[in-house]
Amino acid sequence: MDEMTMVRRLLAEPAPSPDIVAESRERVLGSPAGARPRTRRTKRLAIGSALALSLAAAAAAVAVFVAALAPGGGTIRGGGGRGVTEQTARGVLLAAAVRAESAPTSGTYWHVRSMSRTTLSHRFGHGDNRYTLEQISVTEQWTTHAGRTWLGRREWVRPKTPQDEAAWRRDGSPTTWCTGHTDTDPPQPICLRTAPGTASVTRFGPDTFQLTEGRKLTFGQLQRLPSDPDALRAWLVRIARHDLDPSASAAVVNLNVAGELSDLLVDFPVPPRVRAAAFRALADMPNVTSIGPVRDELGRPGVGIQIGFGVNAIAVLGDGSRFVGPSGKLTRTLIIDTQTSLVLADETSIGNRPQPVDDTLILGVGWTNEKPHKPARP
Repeated sequence: MDEMTMVRRLLAEPAPSPDIVAESRERVLGSPAGARPRTRRTKRLAIGSALALSLAAAAAAVAVFVAALAPGGGTIRGGGGRGVTEQTARGVLLAAAVRAESAPTSGTYWHVRSMSRTTLSHRFGHGDNRYTLEQISVTEQWTTHAGRTWLGRREWVRPKTPQDEAAWRRDGSPTTWCTGHTDTDPPQPICLRTAPGTASVTRFGPDTFQLTEGRKLTFGQLQRLPSDPDALRAWLVRIARHDLDPSASAAVVNLNVAGELSDLLVDFPVPPRVRAAAFRALADMPNVTSIGPVRDELGRPGVGIQIGFGVNAIAVLGDGSRFVGPSGKLTRTLIIDTQTSLVLADETSIGNRPQPVDDTLILGVGWTNEKPHKPARP
């Protein structure tokens, strides 16, 4: 079956009803909620088995997560729609490649708006009224064709579960928690707040995009990436072999390459032909499967693509510490909008844990003439 036929035969699922969208938005954005957003997506999934990696090489070869604490919830919800008879991972990815090739390229800024959630490990409250808070971050990034970048953010917290909210209310419904001071002169209090705080927008640098833990690319270098899927995959294989321990097997290298291809698809400002090449290269990678039609937390429909990253994964967290997955298997799931080829949600889970270690909704991505500004209140 050629790619255009796959596009025509992909599921044509209607938009979610207003009540589904309203209910989902209320669950995600409503209720008491202050947060620490990503300044740039640096979660890079370079995975190696315990046999393939030495601890000395781990920092350059293992996963990096911006959020050092496990996010709450999950972006993926079971979705209705047509069956999965033709929703193979290869079919979905090849069809998305065709869509990607015709994506608009006009505009002054490459713009990405995303929302991420992180569960704080510290328990708040007093006595029997202890509860967990969840940080919410809305981040917007603008990058010009010349590579100049601006970052906007807005952040807040909220009780994580209905049980946490009940305990928070019994504790008097506090709206602010201060946990220390900055090391600036003069020191400033470090506080978490339930109200979406004052938004900011700043010029961000250096103007590089982190593809792997040891590899940063400028905007210009991203534009010159190979647009042939075999050439793009070969280039990523060379990077993976450079970063990994020399004893790493072909399977471990493949896992790294699949992760880096996924990163190119989520929000990197690569040209349409390069993005299409990444879809096609990922379609031919092992351990890539489809879970069929699903919806993200906002009720948006898409197809879930899962990438298995093997066992005994080691993660280098945002604070530099290491975490070894107790049950081993690390899985990344992308929800792809089959009508646009855009990634709606990006979630990473370790083992049988009920919650993901990383959870991001992509609220909008593409070229725009809209100037950088402070993110609007949700």
